[in-house]
Amino acid sequence: MSPLPSNAFSLAAIVRSYKTQKQSQEQKKQQYVLVHERFPRGWWLPGGGIEHKDSTPVDAAVRETIEEAALPQCGDLPVMTHLLSLEQTQGRIRFIFRGEWCDDDEQSILKCPPGDDDSIEAKWITWEEINNFKRRRKHIPREQWLDDGNDNAHPLSSTTSVNHPWLRAHEPLTFFGMLENSLQQNDTVPGLKLCQVGDGDEVVGAFFSRSKESCQFASEVQTLTIQGRATFLIHLKCRLLVYDSENQLFATMSSFVDDQNEKTLRQLTDEMISQFASLTFETGLQRVEYTAHENGRDATLTVFPYAITSSNQDFNGVKWVSKDELADSLDQRLAAHLLSGQGNFADLNILRATECAMQ
Repeated sequence: MSPLPSNAFSLAAIVRSYKTQKQSQEQKKQQYVLVHERFPRGWWLPGGGIEHKDSTPVDAAVRETIEEAALPQCGDLPVMTHLLSLEQTQGRIRFIFRGEWCDDDEQSILKCPPGDDDSIEAKWITWEEINNFKRRRKHIPREQWLDDGNDNAHPLSSTTSVNHPWLRAHEPLTFFGMLENSLQQNDTVPGLKLCQVGDGDEVVGAFFSRSKESCQFASEVQTLTIQGRATFLIHLKCRLLVYDSENQLFATMSSFVDDQNEKTLRQLTDEMISQFASLTFETGLQRVEYTAHENGRDATLTVFPYAITSSNQDFNGVKWVSKDELADSLDQRLAAHLLSGQGNFADLNILRATECAMQ
């Protein structure tokens, strides 16, 4: 059976940092970008569908942020820094990124009302302010909404007016909450750091690129769309690195799925790690690679999880070797990083077999 196309989306959790003084102590704070979308939607993260013109999901996140949150002719681009979540459902895949954006309040780059066709406005919001937003409301018929002439519609009820904004969905609470928690705990940013392909010093992180080689079906199929929205054929790979800490030996296993609608990366990873479940005491994710093919419709998504076990005695048929005997140079580098104890790994929960639920 031929692979089925999927809609792909990029969302951006954009932050900026500042410092405050409290009881003679300097405290680091963060603000987050929220976008006020057109009726009948509320406030949400900047983001939307990945288009064929986007080189990678990262480029799509930057484009969507500029379109929905920035003033016209804004010269300062947001910089995506981390992959926070990779979510797969039937016919859909979403990439949620953390990004940073420099902005001067006196001459803010954020969009002001009445906005344009993409959105009404965008604002910097603190975590405390986000928690004052109403949760997603039930459907309100269009005739019960007021329109100020700029399509800045809001309900007639004073308790749900523009003075009481509401969130389109859970994502601002979920991902801003994740970032706020890491800030309060003085912890590292969750997720995987975005790295440039070709940077020889980087081995752990999320790598997004466009292949210079056409895939084997390039001459047969052009770009794909469903109801005007770009869709993609996404192929999945999983490369598991297993470390026997007792004997200081490694093993590698690989799995491939031609269609992301058949099985998710989380399912692939869990199935492979389950073979070592009896003696595994640590798991994580070292690397994600996304390669868009030049034909504009295929992409290959590869993850590199690891599992640390206390022994290899129960794992029949698995070939165990030393770090230097690993056949692939990337496997050797990932093994060396695992042994170094430098961390920078992501939790396997970054790979989701469903769209992230409300926190």
